[in-house]
Amino acid sequence: MKLLISGEGPRDLGACNNAQGQCSDGDFNRGPMAVWLARLWDAMLHYNMLDTPEAVVYVTEKALSQKAKESGVRMQRQRGKKQAVETGLYFSNAQQLGLMAQQLAGDHADTVMAVLFRDADGTRSAPGQLWQSKWDSMLNGFASVAFEFGVPMLPKPKSEVWLMCAGKTAKHSYAGLEAISGNDDSPNSAKKQWDAFMGSPQNAAQEAIWCAENPADWKNMLTMPSFKAFFDRFDKVAKSILQPGRVAV
Repeated sequence: MKLLISGEGPRDLGACNNAQGQCSDGDFNRGPMAVWLARLWDAMLHYNMLDTPEAVVYVTEKALSQKAKESGVRMQRQRGKKQAVETGLYFSNAQQLGLMAQQLAGDHADTVMAVLFRDADGTRSAPGQLWQSKWDSMLNGFASVAFEFGVPMLPKPKSEVWLMCAGKTAKHSYAGLEAISGNDDSPNSAKKQWDAFMGSPQNAAQEAIWCAENPADWKNMLTMPSFKAFFDRFDKVAKSILQPGRVAV
């Protein structure tokens, strides 16, 4: 079992420290969202994939974009320029990550889950519709290359609101956190509120350590629609991968 992941930077899934577009093991600096992925898999596999040699492979956003330029694979048809700008890259990134996952699976005779992290950053008048369009584009990108084990990870508006929810202890709905601005220049942005919640500006290493213990369970986070969408898709794909005879774990 292998995990192929791609994010936007150190403070979500992580980053390569080898100046390359792809890395694993000691060349990969794990981010907070990668820690959560490992925790979800640990509950099923009973081992930490991040501590397992060559089990997790990270691909940079830049590397995916370059592969898209070189591939010649047909892009998603768009209805207009606005939709193309908002969703075309999400489709293309998922498409290329799906192709890479298929190659990785073939090279190692193993099953691969691909997880594509992107912030939704919804700041327009219909952020719910925009989030759904981006989510659908990622699923369609995986489907366009017949890759069935693709999982979008698309916080609304960005990962800081997921982190804030993870720190909450009261048991009620936190769906309202998704209405926070994703614009870092906003006086009440998700990033500023997260740093205030923690008492000081955070970095990727601090967040990764924090996420190893937080949240204690996923109940509060499942009240956030964007996290629940990710969690449900992850659970469905993971259970499909773990069907008897599918993969040796």
